Amino acid sequence: MSLSSSGNAMQAVIQAADPADAAHIRLLMRGVIESSIDLPLRGEILTNVEANLMAWLDRSVECVHLVATSHQSIIGVVLVKDFWNLCSLFVEPSRQGRGVGRALVEDAAAACASRGTRKALVLNAYPSAIGFYERLGFSLAESGRHLPSGIRRMERPLERRGA
Repeated sequence: MSLSSSGNAMQAVIQAADPADAAHIRLLMRGVIESSIDLPLRGEILTNVEANLMAWLDRSVECVHLVATSHQSIIGVVLVKDFWNLCSLFVEPSRQGRGVGRALVEDAAAACASRGTRKALVLNAYPSAIGFYERLGFSLAESGRHLPSGIRRMERPLERRGA
C-alpha cells in the first residue's frame, strides 16, 4: 500500500504482525504513549497495552494484528482482539496525519468483518483521538463499565462482504 500526504510520498506496507516483532511493536507503542498521553493515565494505559500484546501472543488466532512498515521499520500497529475489540492503534508521531492510522483501521475492519460474530468494532478512545475515530465512522456508544475520565466508548458497524 502506498500512502501520501501533502506532497510527501511515503511508502508503507500493511501486513500481519509477526510475533518475532513483539519487542519492536512494544517499543513503538510505549514511545507513542509516553509522547502523547498525560501522566495520570499513562501507567494504566501502558499496563493495558502490555496485557493486550501478551493476549495476542497467547492467542493470535483470535486476533487481527497488523503493522504498517516503511523501509523495513514498523511505523504503525493495530490490534483487534476477538475480531471486534479494537484495543490498540498506534502510529509513530512523525508519521501521524499521513493516512497510516486510517489504512490500519480500514484493513483491520475488513479482516474482522468475515471472521467474528459481532456486528461492530468497539474501542475506548482517549479524548484527543475521538475526532479521528469519528472521521473513520465510529460514533459514541454507551459503556457497561466505568472508564477513566475523558475516555469514551465508540463503535463502528462491521460491513460483511457477500452478505
